[in-house]
Amino acid sequence: MRPRLTRRLGPVGVALTAWDIWRRLPPKQRKQIANVARKHGPKVASRLLKASARARSRRAK
Repeated sequence: MRPRLTRRLGPVGVALTAWDIWRRLPPKQRKQIANVARKHGPKVASRLLKASARARSRRAK
């Protein structure tokens, strides 16, 4: 039987899948991912906020 990469779609499914992948990583890789997220996370979040605001303004017209 092949393990499923994703569970049911949606925010809970994505969170469970991320947790499943995270717990299988060795501690050194976890630390690397945390450092990258700390560095690039704010940039990604601000771009997402800008993109969602643009999408909302387009829908409102």
